[in-house]
Order: sequence, then structure tokens, then C-alpha cells
Amino acid sequence: MKQLTIKKKITLWYTGIIAVVLGTILVFVLLFVDRVGISATEEEISAAVTGFSSNINFQDDSFYLDGDTEFYDDGIMFCIYDKNGRLLYGTIPTQFPEEIILKSNTPRMITGSNRKWMIYDSIYTYGDDDEIWVRGITSVHSIELFMQTSEKMLLIVFPLLIILIGVIGYFMIKRALRQVDLICDEVENIGNGKDLSKRLSLPKAKDELYELSEKFNGMFERLELSFEKERQFTSDVSHELRTPVAVIISQCEYLLENENLSAEDKEEIAVILKQAKRMSKLTNEMLMIARNEQGEQHLMEKLDFGLLSEFVIEELQTKAQEKNIEITLQKQDDLFMNGDQTLILRMMINLITNAINYGKINGHIHVILKVENDQIVGEVKDDGIGISEEHLDRIWERFYRIDKSRSRENGGTGLGLSMVRWIVNLHNGTIHVESIEGIGTSFIFRFPKI
Repeated sequence: MKQLTIKKKITLWYTGIIAVVLGTILVFVLLFVDRVGISATEEEISAAVTGFSSNINFQDDSFYLDGDTEFYDDGIMFCIYDKNGRLLYGTIPTQFPEEIILKSNTPRMITGSNRKWMIYDSIYTYGDDDEIWVRGITSVHSIELFMQTSEKMLLIVFPLLIILIGVIGYFMIKRALRQVDLICDEVENIGNGKDLSKRLSLPKAKDELYELSEKFNGMFERLELSFEKERQFTSDVSHELRTPVAVIISQCEYLLENENLSAEDKEEIAVILKQAKRMSKLTNEMLMIARNEQGEQHLMEKLDFGLLSEFVIEELQTKAQEKNIEITLQKQDDLFMNGDQTLILRMMINLITNAINYGKINGHIHVILKVENDQIVGEVKDDGIGISEEHLDRIWERFYRIDKSRSRENGGTGLGLSMVRWIVNLHNGTIHVESIEGIGTSFIFRFPKI
């Protein structure tokens, strides 16, 4: 599952909190409005019943109503009952339940036929022991309708409101964290460009992001100093080792020409010579890489890539014949590019040598060169032991060797493919590897054509 970005996480968190808080507030508001509406209706009906009762005149053991008495006023219907609950005056609303006991001075909610009513009863005594009841009846359907409509509206409006809040919040957070995106882009550019001399641009506001940028710049400064010391050390060591290694090689070759030495002595000297040559190759490659990292300029000129490949294949035929490996070249014409001849030769030597070293006896190496979309596309393909998938991403690392014992036997230094990728990048090219263990490996590269 793909991880959410910080912007999205913050948006979800605060939108969720706002939804809960706003939802709670709206529920309380609805309950409050409902309660206020009911309370207002209770006050209204009790006051109306009291006002209606002023139309009743009591005289000794009887009572009578004023001539202009009305039993309906502003949505409230009035009824007069005797002490036994019989209706004397007024009309009961349709759908109102008739058998509702009389209860003095208490507003009540009555439900009947899916409709709610508010009633208020008031008792009056007259004569010796006579009573009449005045009841006010009003429908609370308008309040119910308002609450139902409000709830339906909220079910529609509330989600849209939350979505709107989330979208607005996301863009606000995105704008607030824009500097973080800029920092990430600049750090990525510095990392991809491998130029630790660059620094992050500092924000105008001296906030947390300003402090973060300063700390990154301090880290880059320390890394630059550390890598500079490492490059200088590599260059110095490689340079200093060249002379003693050359002396060892020359002395070993001189001793091998001495006929007075026994076969056993010559065998031991041959072992020393082999390791000295391997060390010489290693120091030369390390020195070449160190000089590149120090920004040494390279002579770029027009090269015939096909012709250079022919030279390399011819030079490595003897080495390939030791394992009876056949090297074939298939190339198109007009394979011209701008490049450093020494480095391009080194690249092809490393790729083909690598194919020989890890190829099978009686195997084949195919070198294919062609033109595609103004690019020189090359492939060095073998039917050797191949590379397992777990090692494919690491073969470009310096000194990384899949089979260390076999690499030593072949005179490998662990820098060959690392140097190949550096040379390709230096010439604005690309390279990738395709391999199946036990079947073979293909290195495919591309260079701009001129």
C-alpha cells in the first residue's frame, strides 16, 4: 500500500477533527433549536389558554361565554370539558386522539396518527363543587417539519462542507509546505548531480524551514570536505604506489629471464608478478577515477565508435581464445560521436573483458552497434554464467564483486563496471544490464550521435 504524503496526512487529520467538532456542534444546535421551539410552544399555548379563559364568566352555579368568544386563535384550538371529561364547547382537531386525560397546568406532547400535538389543560372551579376544564391544542408539525428538513439538508450539506474544508485545507497546507518541496528538489539535484559544492537557498522567513535549510547546508559542507579528503587521499596513494609497483614488476620480469633460477623459484616469482600487475591495474584505475572526481578535463573529439570497437576486439582475441570464446562484431556505418578516445577504449575493454572472464568455455560474445533516433546503441552480449537478480543493482558499485574468488582469479579489481558507468555518464550516455543467471548477460548502452 502506498504511503500517504505528510500533506495528505495532515489534511485528513485536521479534516477529521473539524468534521467531528462541527458535527457535534450541529447536533447540539439542532437539539437546542428543537428544545427552544418546544419551550416557546409551551409558553405560547399556556398563555393562549389563560387568555381564552378570560372569556369565561362565572356566576353562582353556572358560567357563560362572551358572545365574541372564538375557539381557534393563531393555530391553537380551544375546548371546554366538564369535570367528567365530556366535551362541552369547541371542536377536537382531526387525527387528535380523543381519550386523553385532563391534567392541570402541565404542557404535554401527544402523538396520534403519526402526528404530534402540544396540549395544555387548565381547571376552573365554580359554585359549590363544579369544575370546568379548558384545553388548548396546537400541532407541532411545523417544528417537526423544520427539524426533518434541517436534518435532510445537513445530510447533504455537511459532507460537501467537509470536502470543501478538506480541499481548501490541502491547498493551504501545500502552500505552507512549498518550501519543503523546494528543499527536496534542491537536495535531489545536488544528490543526482553529485556536486556537493552547491547549497540550498534559504527562505526569507527565519522559521523552522530556514533552520532546516541551514542544517542541510552545514551537512553538505562537511560531506564535501570529507569527500574531498577521500579523493585527495585516493589520488595520493594511487600516485605513490605506481612507482614501487612498477619496480616490483620490472624486477620480477628481470628475474624470470635469469636461467640460473629453479623452476620452483620462477613459479613463485610469477605469482608475485601476477599480483603486482593486478595491483598496478588497480592503482591506475583508482588514479583515473580520482582525477575525474577532481574535475580533470578530458579531450573530446570526433570518434568512429565502430573502428574503436574493432581495435578492442582484435586486442582481446588472444585472451578470448584461451577459453575458446568467439567474439563477433555486427555494426552499422556512420557511428560517429564526440568523446575521449582513451576512455571509450577503456569502456569497451572493460565490458568485453568482463564478458570473457565470466563467459563459458566455447562460448560466444556478440558486440552489436547500430543507430536509433540519432543515438549510437551498443550491446555487449555473452552466453556466460549470468548474474542473479539480487546482484543486478549493485554491480555498478566500486569494489563490489559477486564471486570474489573468481574475480581474483581473473585479475578483476572490482572497479571495471564502476568505471564503465562513469565513462558513459561523462559522455551524456546511458547504460543498463539485462541478465539471466546461467544463460547470459547483456550490457546495453547509448551515446549521442553526431
